[in-house]
Amino acid sequence: MNINELERLTGITKQNIRFYEKKELLHPVRNTVNNYREYTDEDLTRLKTIKLLRKLDFSLEDIRKILSKEASLHSVLEEHLEELKKRQQELSACIDVCMDLLDTEIESLNLDETLGKMDRMEQKGGKFMSIIEDYKRFVVAENKRRFSFKPDTMVQNPQEFTEALMHYADENNLKLVLTKGGMYPNFELDGVEYTAHRAFDRFGATIHCTMVHPEEAGADEISSGRKIFYRFLHGPYWFLILLFIWMAISRQSLGWAALVAIMIFPCLGWVFPKVK
Repeated sequence: MNINELERLTGITKQNIRFYEKKELLHPVRNTVNNYREYTDEDLTRLKTIKLLRKLDFSLEDIRKILSKEASLHSVLEEHLEELKKRQQELSACIDVCMDLLDTEIESLNLDETLGKMDRMEQKGGKFMSIIEDYKRFVVAENKRRFSFKPDTMVQNPQEFTEALMHYADENNLKLVLTKGGMYPNFELDGVEYTAHRAFDRFGATIHCTMVHPEEAGADEISSGRKIFYRFLHGPYWFLILLFIWMAISRQSLGWAALVAIMIFPCLGWVFPKVK
């Protein structure tokens, strides 16, 4: 079968299939006549296995060990289960402290007592700092996956587009390699592949850059649930959502609440997209 059939049968995008090939988790053969990749039923089974393990939040390295029989599924599952329990304990500790503080104002917050409680939880395995470190890794990965910048020109032609990319790379001490020119160029920044397009707003032109393989951005070990929460924190509209919740709880003006809701709902697709 070809890659289009494989995508249809597994629900995994062609981009991700190529990524798994690049990571040597999948090994298709090539047709000797046209040099196209061809996939077998064994590849289909292997890809479905990868999909299952990814949904269970296994790392690519653990999946590689399982598929290559370097480690048994049982042994890797045991380790993974311990890690999941550890994360569950961390989140439970955060929930406990947050519940305790629900009715507390910042002025009356007993910092020493709360910090002491958190320290005791950390000693028992509730690692608050691991959540902070995960968030830092998530932000770095998100900024790597996509970024935008304002060029000095209106980028009216491919030459100006190339010059804008070169100027951005020079300003940020990045190595630029242009692999395809035009108004939708492909390029590498320090070895990371990107594609770009130009858009206009009231302030002029903006160049938006997106990783060709966003799954390589990092933070792969962070669970999907945490990524959704971190995306919420990282987004620009979280304060509006909190404001709406506060209005609903305190029974403020329905008119104001409706206005805030109109502002919030278009943002929910950004805040809660499907996180891979």
